[in-house]
Amino acid sequence: MGVFLRLVKYSFRYRGRFLAGLGVAFLVAVLSAVSLNSFLPFFEALGDKSAEFALPSSRAERNLMKKAILASLKDKPLHVLILIEALKYPSEDKAWTDFLGLTQPRGKEGKLDKVKSRILLALLPDKPTGVTDIESFQLRQIIYWKLRVNAYGFRPLEVIYGVLMILVPLIALRLVLQIVTVRLIAKAGYRAVRDLRSDLYRKVQELPLTFFYSQKSGVILSRMINDAEVVAAVISSNLRDAITNVFILVTHFAVLAYLNLQLLLVSLIAVPLMLSPVTLFARKVRKSTGKSQEYLADLNALLKETISGVKVIRSFAMEGYEAEQFRRANQKLYWRTFKQQFYLRASPNLVELTSAVVALGMLGLGAFFLDPTDFTGGQFMAFLVILLSLIRPVIQLSGMMAKVGQGSEAGRRIFEILDRPRDIEEARHPAVLRPLRKHLEFKNVSFQYPETDKLVLENINLHVEAGQTIALVGESGSGKSTLMDLLARFFDPTSGSIRIDGTDIRDFRIADHRSRIGIVQQENFLFHGPVRENIAYGRPEISIREIMKAARLAHAHDFIKELPGKYESMIGERGLNLSGGQRQRIAIARALLRDPEILILDEATSALDTQSERLVQHALDRLFRNRTVFVIAHRLSTIEKADLIVVLSGGQIVDMGKHSDLMQKGGLYARLQEISRQAVPGLA
Repeated sequence: MGVFLRLVKYSFRYRGRFLAGLGVAFLVAVLSAVSLNSFLPFFEALGDKSAEFALPSSRAERNLMKKAILASLKDKPLHVLILIEALKYPSEDKAWTDFLGLTQPRGKEGKLDKVKSRILLALLPDKPTGVTDIESFQLRQIIYWKLRVNAYGFRPLEVIYGVLMILVPLIALRLVLQIVTVRLIAKAGYRAVRDLRSDLYRKVQELPLTFFYSQKSGVILSRMINDAEVVAAVISSNLRDAITNVFILVTHFAVLAYLNLQLLLVSLIAVPLMLSPVTLFARKVRKSTGKSQEYLADLNALLKETISGVKVIRSFAMEGYEAEQFRRANQKLYWRTFKQQFYLRASPNLVELTSAVVALGMLGLGAFFLDPTDFTGGQFMAFLVILLSLIRPVIQLSGMMAKVGQGSEAGRRIFEILDRPRDIEEARHPAVLRPLRKHLEFKNVSFQYPETDKLVLENINLHVEAGQTIALVGESGSGKSTLMDLLARFFDPTSGSIRIDGTDIRDFRIADHRSRIGIVQQENFLFHGPVRENIAYGRPEISIREIMKAARLAHAHDFIKELPGKYESMIGERGLNLSGGQRQRIAIARALLRDPEILILDEATSALDTQSERLVQHALDRLFRNRTVFVIAHRLSTIEKADLIVVLSGGQIVDMGKHSDLMQKGGLYARLQEISRQAVPGLA
């Protein structure tokens, strides 16, 4: 329930709309009670053959009238004159020795005729003294209403048609107000889900990269889309129905209590029987929801992997294997979804069955409680109609309880992401970002990935002058890319610091710091969209002339001109309709257009053929003069001109210097050079 209340709090961001919706929902419930209560005169008039229609007054109502009249006569002697005139009225009662006789009719069903009702209307005060607030409400809203109906002296048939004519606009108004509640409560709920998705998306952008390394992307998508959809239904339309139904139960129970409190109390004893299926299936629904959402996430992840790896699947002729994997995942999802829906449907249906049994029991009890004066046949029929009208709200509320469990389970999965701590925090008082003028330093930097106990980098100390080109070399897993991830603040060091002109990079705003860095990674990601937008990513306001200039510098302009739409040509998802070298050059053009102070090239030319590599390398050589550049390369021939070569092994710097100096030392760098030249024919 705590998770559900946390979800509902999102709706309270729009508390004005939400509270207005509550008010309208209560008004809908009141109108529903009024319209159903209108059946009382309808049922009383059915079969009535008398010349004038009269509503009955119960013993309690008659006693209350006596009490109010006595108080009125004490406060207002003028009413005595009205009473004297009333005594002249010819009646079957002969002599009215006591004016209280007006409230004690001798006829059947406690009915007051037209003249007696008019006399009582004159005697009853508008604001009687000596009565409680509840009694005052009863006098003004119920007794006066009955006396006015009787004072008109309608014929029974006129009452029947009159009730029907009143019900039509009441029902129409209620339907209009129900639509208004949808606009208010449900819309607030959907806005809340929109905010929840936005918070979830922002949180995903802030999560550490290790989270994405350990989670399937399909699982993350499932929580953002499928789980959010489950929550959306619960805190919008389902919540609106639940609120309206609660108000209906409150108002209708109040009417039933007035008609016959004893019969209502007997009816309430049967409520646990009616709701027993809810408690029986609630836990099963919650468990099935959690499992079905997990299986749906697994199916999404499998589909995404299958689509992304379709070329690999066909290359290894694994279509049959993947189809079997999909069949198993689909079968699990089907069975769990069926069980979830079965429990959701079975619970309300069983509630409907038990409600029908209770209704039949009420018919039997009606014979016991029927009384020609205090509980007439018409009142019993009205009681039964109102009671039966509560079956649907009870069924919906029972279903809502199951859906609350469903929404809570989906919300739990969402909050698992929202509640994950950030590994990188913004500076409380960020430093002003200034251009790199002097140097960049790694001071005693060590790092280990979260939830691991092994240091990936250990005691790194490196001093880089502004404008230098630094090459990072070493075996795979030596920590080269991780060191650059720390520089870009994808992670923060476990210990030590990285400083730019003496200022710790953790003191800058994250976005400001990253704005000065351009990265071309080993695996480049291109978005589905025009070539122009992919090059201008991060700078949407840039002109096409600047885009083309960057493309020329990256030697991408020539192949882009040959595309059908040139710079407006659509790149497929992840750029798979381009060659690896073409994707690499577009990524380099994107980084160049950013015009960064610090450029990180992580195997940036690894996917290029020899000719393209030479062209791009020539363009990069010109650009290196105005930037501080970090180059990670396995092709060691591409970094021989670097100002400083840093050799890493096992997360530590084992050597550094220029190419010629390192070759003379004959250490790890020389061995890597030898391996590189042997791997590339013609370089040995």
